[in-house]
Amino acid sequence: MKSFQLSSTSKALIALGLVASVPTLANAQETQRYFSVLGTYSTTDDDRGQRLNELGLNADVDEAVGLGVLYGWQFPSNWGVEAQLFSETIETDVPGITDFYRQGVTADLIYSFGDRTGFTPFALLGVGGNYNDVSPNEDKFDFMANAGLGFVTGPVIKYGDVRLRAEARYVYDTFENEYGDIRYGLGIEIPLLKAREPLPEPAPVEPKVVEVPSGLRDDDGDGVINDRDQCPDTPAGERVDGVGCPLGNLIPLNGVTFEFDKTRLRPDAQTILDLATLVLNKYPDMQVEVAGHTDNLGNDAYNQQLSEGRANAVRDYFVSKGVNNPITARGYGEAEPITDNGSEEGRERNRRVELRILN
Repeated sequence: MKSFQLSSTSKALIALGLVASVPTLANAQETQRYFSVLGTYSTTDDDRGQRLNELGLNADVDEAVGLGVLYGWQFPSNWGVEAQLFSETIETDVPGITDFYRQGVTADLIYSFGDRTGFTPFALLGVGGNYNDVSPNEDKFDFMANAGLGFVTGPVIKYGDVRLRAEARYVYDTFENEYGDIRYGLGIEIPLLKAREPLPEPAPVEPKVVEVPSGLRDDDGDGVINDRDQCPDTPAGERVDGVGCPLGNLIPLNGVTFEFDKTRLRPDAQTILDLATLVLNKYPDMQVEVAGHTDNLGNDAYNQQLSEGRANAVRDYFVSKGVNNPITARGYGEAEPITDNGSEEGRERNRRVELRILN
């Protein structure tokens, strides 16, 4: 009795359906992979021995034994794919006539009714190709398709989580006049990647009281630690400099000097201005005036203009460093010396700037 026949259009639709399914499923995460080895037994199509019977050899070609090796992927959606290699020997039971042989490969789309950690039934459908080595017929490669049902158990061997697998497939082969066989498989399945186990919850951590060394404390709360605070009892809210002492109304920028007859800062002045920047950023609401001064060389008008240029140079430096305080710049010319202009040393000290706190 003949099995059903597939048209070329049906074969193409099956193949396209499997190919289209695989990329979509492959995007799933936490895919399970497994390997399986099966011994197989087939009840073959009655017409497989027809050629031998026509030769009067009375062939009884109705069974086959073989081996199947599978590699599978199961996705979290329970859909999966399997690649199978198989080989089987079809018994002829005719003295002097070599048995028939068939080898092939299939790609199967599989749906599992579970996650394969315990007893899990499944159904599969796939296509492939096989090679029939049949005497005295012409050997050739042919298209094939199969569909089947089966199940896999939970682990039966603790080491390696080995499971048992059993299945039955209807195998359609386009060789010669087309045949339909029933193949049974029994063997083992081994998961290659274990499912992730949840991480244990961390044990509660008891709070620990840590004694802070006194040198890292700031007892008066002025932002300067005790070891660096030269004025340890500053009243709360008092503005202080880098060593914890009150700022007062004037911040002298000692070391900020200018080249003779220039508004350009000397390189060593930038270090002093960077320290002043820290103080300004600490008190962003503090309004300051940059007061510029000169020595007494030159006429008053020129010195006034020069002192304003020097004050503006310092203000611009603060702005370039990101200081956002309200800052004004004012020049006082030679009107407010801090020492005698009678020596070069004295005149250099008078060429200076100061920060005057306005609020």
